Amino acid sequence: MRRKLFLFILIIFFNSHFFSFGLAQENNYPIPILANLFDSTALTIKTLPFIDHPNLMYDKKSVQDIYKNKPLASPKLHHGRLVFASLLLISLNYTAYQPFKNVWWEEERTHFHFYRGWRRNNGYWDFGWHDTLYGHIDKLGHYYSARLLSEHLFYVLQWSGFNKNSSKFIGPILSSLLMLEIEIYDSFFKEWGFSLADFTANELGAFSPLIREKVPSLNNFQLKFSYHRSHQPKQETTFIKDYAGMTFWLSYNIYSLLPVTIKKYYPSWLNLALGYSVSKPTRGKVELYLAPDINWLKVPFGQSKTLIFMKKMLNHFHFPCFCLKLIPDNKFYLIYF
Repeated sequence: MRRKLFLFILIIFFNSHFFSFGLAQENNYPIPILANLFDSTALTIKTLPFIDHPNLMYDKKSVQDIYKNKPLASPKLHHGRLVFASLLLISLNYTAYQPFKNVWWEEERTHFHFYRGWRRNNGYWDFGWHDTLYGHIDKLGHYYSARLLSEHLFYVLQWSGFNKNSSKFIGPILSSLLMLEIEIYDSFFKEWGFSLADFTANELGAFSPLIREKVPSLNNFQLKFSYHRSHQPKQETTFIKDYAGMTFWLSYNIYSLLPVTIKKYYPSWLNLALGYSVSKPTRGKVELYLAPDINWLKVPFGQSKTLIFMKKMLNHFHFPCFCLKLIPDNKFYLIYF
């Protein structure tokens, strides 16, 4: 049941990238993901009423001195865009609900209850290792999906006219509510239930942008996703049920660890990633992989707004390359998806 959110997230993912790119283009930001990095001084200067301070036109530095303590000016709310974005989000939510309802939410209903794990009455509320049929791949999916929603709703909100500070709080809250909707549906079906572990993964993913802002060292880590068809017996017809074909990668910025004398020789875009997967969809063995990874935002070529927007999209995925399997056995792959 925990896998059904992927289709919904993919729809939101591409739609929200469209909004975030529009925001960057309209405000002439050099890259979408750095739109929120301009400090309040720069943005205030951009909208200064110079006519009220004619003496400042002769000394640009004095403009910064006088206005550096001014608060960030709030952009004007675009009511039309806000209504459009809201209606589109509601429509996408309803559209995504229909296939989920037909496939998963037509089973026997019951009263609200919590999910303790596949062993039903003998489990640790879906947190324990033996509570899961899927090696907790589904929990990584919840975290990854909630984070994508949160990050891109941030740009949708700014496109609608909310300022940065409002957007960075409203985005995670909306992401949390959208993911909570799935858990509430689950809670009324006998086969499933409200999973506290899924809920925890949702919250950590939704609020991860705020957590990263408070703990900057976490920005050296990036959770990425890759998929290959597992070709298991009784292969599922859709990839969102094919857990054995999913791999989640924790990509780390090796460049940040290197001494200054070595950094000038090491490409800043080359990361190292630890991959996590399972050997089969249910009750499979854990598989760990080690592979190089690309931080596309550090790739030096392609600095146009369009190309950097594409880099932001690419950075959510791990792309095929050579790879070493660490467990349950050692094996080298020339190409691993």
